[in-house]
Amino acid sequence: MANGSLCVTRAMQHELAQNWGIRATVLYDQPPVFFHPTSLEEKHKLFCRLNENLCHPIGVRDCVSTGSMEFGDETLFTSHIGNDFLLKQNRPALIVSSTSWTPDEDFGILLEAAVMYDSRVAAILNENDSTDEGVLWKEISNGKQLLYPRLLFIITGKGPEKEKYGEKIKYLTLKRVAFRTMWLSAEDYPLLLGSADLGVCLHTSSSGLDLPMKVVDMFGCGLAVCAVSYSCIQELVKVEKNGLLFSSSSELADELLMLFRGFPDECNALKSLRNGALETSSSARWDTEWEEHAKPLISEITNRAIGLRDSPQYQRMCFQHD
Repeated sequence: MANGSLCVTRAMQHELAQNWGIRATVLYDQPPVFFHPTSLEEKHKLFCRLNENLCHPIGVRDCVSTGSMEFGDETLFTSHIGNDFLLKQNRPALIVSSTSWTPDEDFGILLEAAVMYDSRVAAILNENDSTDEGVLWKEISNGKQLLYPRLLFIITGKGPEKEKYGEKIKYLTLKRVAFRTMWLSAEDYPLLLGSADLGVCLHTSSSGLDLPMKVVDMFGCGLAVCAVSYSCIQELVKVEKNGLLFSSSSELADELLMLFRGFPDECNALKSLRNGALETSSSARWDTEWEEHAKPLISEITNRAIGLRDSPQYQRMCFQHD
């Protein structure tokens, strides 16, 4: 009985038209203005605040806890020299995923992809199981750069399955991958997204008709995304423009290998996706989405209502009612 309708995807628009006879206008979710790219100074200050969490592994030790107890002008990712803030050349690649830790998001896919990345890099570099990870970590912390970087996954959020996966992470034996779980303030979460190198989204829509707000926020910060593929996700994630899609842990591991080869300077595919995410960020905001889609619908409805109010038929109805 509504005079007008708004929905969040073209898939939902089609569903409403076909099964309900409702003509709806698509109004895509957009990030709030405080989701924006993070400056180098903001990154450095954020990593200083998070330093204690970054330096403490979920298990005994890992590839970023060794040699990462840095304070003041140094963090795991950044340096502050004079008036300049710099990104370290031998820093790990930072990957962020936010989750509610529920069965709706299969976090096991990410763990399996991390294990595959670790083993596939070892195979590419002809390492064997006897390679001492302690020696490797010391070389990296002393400045050695390799073809494939360490990966640090920061997982944000709270939920019922967090402890279960925390136990699984604790017993993983990985040379080049580390995990941290955090709950960030509303001020620091956008800064973290803007400081990361890649976002990972494990959201699958139960209806197949909506889109993950976390990806919208990532794009707002200029962060490229690898997302689980489902029916309407390509309305948001444009493959090889601002992100990639995967359907299995093996596909995600392949994407990590492809994107981070030569990190941080020679990873052209990742840079291209980041540029696409920045373009998405600059072109899609609430004010433009409102002006182009919501405002015309509301104007049409109000003009129709004014026209009806001024019509002779409406006037006669009011007169008869009085």
